[in-house]
Amino acid sequence: MNDLLREHFDHPRNAGEPDRDDGSGEAGDSGCGAVIRLYVSFDDENIGKANFLASGSSAAIAAGSLLTVLIRGKGWRQAASLTAESLEEMLGGDELVNASRAANIKNAAFFAIEALHAALEDSIARGTFPLADSIDDDAVLVAMSGGVDSSVACLLEKQRGRNVLGVTLRLWSDPASGGDGSVNCCSPESIRDARSICHHLGIPHLTIDCTDEFREAVVDDFVSEYLSGRTPNPCARCNGIFRFPKLVELARSLGAAEVATGHYARIVEKQGRRLIARGADRSKDQSYVLWGIDAALLDSISFPLGGLSKEQTRRLAREAGLHVHNRPESQEICFIPDNDYRRFLRGRSSELPGEGEILDVDGARMGTHTGYTDYTIGQRHGLGVSAPEPVFVIATIPEKNQVIVGGRDQLAIRQLTIDRVNWFVDMEEYDFSELLEIQLRYNSLPVAGTLTPKKNNALPELRILLQEQVYGVAPGQSAVIYSGEAIVAAGVIDTTSVVI
Repeated sequence: MNDLLREHFDHPRNAGEPDRDDGSGEAGDSGCGAVIRLYVSFDDENIGKANFLASGSSAAIAAGSLLTVLIRGKGWRQAASLTAESLEEMLGGDELVNASRAANIKNAAFFAIEALHAALEDSIARGTFPLADSIDDDAVLVAMSGGVDSSVACLLEKQRGRNVLGVTLRLWSDPASGGDGSVNCCSPESIRDARSICHHLGIPHLTIDCTDEFREAVVDDFVSEYLSGRTPNPCARCNGIFRFPKLVELARSLGAAEVATGHYARIVEKQGRRLIARGADRSKDQSYVLWGIDAALLDSISFPLGGLSKEQTRRLAREAGLHVHNRPESQEICFIPDNDYRRFLRGRSSELPGEGEILDVDGARMGTHTGYTDYTIGQRHGLGVSAPEPVFVIATIPEKNQVIVGGRDQLAIRQLTIDRVNWFVDMEEYDFSELLEIQLRYNSLPVAGTLTPKKNNALPELRILLQEQVYGVAPGQSAVIYSGEAIVAAGVIDTTSVVI
């Protein structure tokens, strides 16, 4: 038995539950031979006290004891940078011939670090975590999802010589999805990958529990929009009203001047204003889902991958030895890992309709449907309708639980209005004669169009006139308005019409 392991097993330090703590967390599994609970209390930005409880093996007791000694009196950044591998090495796990004992030490070290991070996360949730009293202009908070893009964003900020802090937001994810969640940014595996990347780069990592806030702001809205017969864009809503405001607020509270993310987008200067612009790699451009970010926050946001292609990003990750360099991309909605939104809606609302009528545009009955929320405008397959020509969903009428179908030409629109408008330029001085590019879906090509102001330029809504017909546009989706590469305004589609 390693001398340090024996010493901390025979004479454990800081054992027992304290009278009070600022945060506590538990990790482990009795089946794996270790259960460890850690307690921390802060003295300014340092961990003033640390205590532990452990069971299951001598390695668990030794790991808990050694960890409390290592973090007592240290700043939280130093504690949040400790790795399970370093703890395992101190306990002699890599020196043992006995595979079973080595596995016990490996598990104990891993669970001790997990318990530490759970305690830090608990402290943040309680509001007892130490807040910065000033902003470090050279400090940056990098939002870490556990994927290759955010990992390389973190790498690039580190290479710039900045004071980097990695943060992962723990979001709500549908427990009934049935997916393994391995590439889902909300999964425990992804959070551990994010922490592993940060520790590989020698920087601290924190996890922030945002499950309730995210569910209320994004998930409940998603359900509500579908019940209203609209087709929501949850990623755009999340970025605009939840993720970026949360990250900027968090960065400031922890003393960081800026937030960096792994989005393929850029921020450009135009006439004294900062605007969100398309990423250099148009095939990966993500500016469309960033339109909801308050323009006032852009001074505190950067996109390090804005000038890179996906291939360049993966190469940088591979060269840096980041194990996520070949991780597959997640294409589904983050909180619905199996991508079955119909099953998700049935499980989240008691108000969902049952069967109803499918009608053509003249009111003739064409068949029955399983509930209007199962259908989106432009849908062709899965309608169960027999017709001489292909038919598409033209509209849904929630109050009557009806689905209206028609030919493709009846999907055509030339005009739309948007609400919840977010302006990045001064609309009072805007030239409304400018021909712009309007993007109506994440993966669609933009179409030319112009904006029509309302009286006195007071725009609770904004009317967009398109230069050509587009098809299958649904209320609830996002319309993003570009002048060249930069977004000038955007909003949520409210109404559509073929009439000019």
